[in-house]
Amino acid sequence: MRAGRAEQRFEWVMLERCRTDPAAPDESRVKWMFAKILVAIHDFGQGQHALELVKSVATGATQVRALHLRERELSGSSWYSRESSSQASFVADAAVFEFRMAGLAAGGGVRHAVVDRVAEAILAEARDWDADLIVLGSPRRGEFTARLFGSVTQRVLQRSACPVIVAPRQARGRRRQLAAAASPQDHG
Repeated sequence: MRAGRAEQRFEWVMLERCRTDPAAPDESRVKWMFAKILVAIHDFGQGQHALELVKSVATGATQVRALHLRERELSGSSWYSRESSSQASFVADAAVFEFRMAGLAAGGGVRHAVVDRVAEAILAEARDWDADLIVLGSPRRGEFTARLFGSVTQRVLQRSACPVIVAPRQARGRRRQLAAAASPQDHG
């Protein structure tokens, strides 16, 4: 039942938000436009495909919101986060900077989420902000691991009321290059 509403919303968004370019041939005549795009970024280095995807889909009138979730988990009697608040802010700010350099109206933020409630936090942000499209980075877990433990990407796809685009996976060699470029170097 939920999938039917999502499909109906997707069709409505596509029909309501499309523009045509009469000079372009056939299928390429239709350009899709989304007014508000929410992009969930886990790690700036690994989120480059998602950022590039948003830049290719967005137009000058599109508002983009970069969301980074600072995951928290319960350890004993206290909550613990894997990253500091400044590290989390850096991820969101770097994505916003890249969108603004591309000429897009962008904002961003950090939201706290419990480790096993990340998909719900993404969907809540999309609902609160009234997003027309959600863009996710490529799934971090492999197919087997996702079947065992679940997948944030799969949960967002199943439960979203708006269209969701998932960025493709990076080649393994490209991941290592980005990780090396993103890691702090000793400049001493």
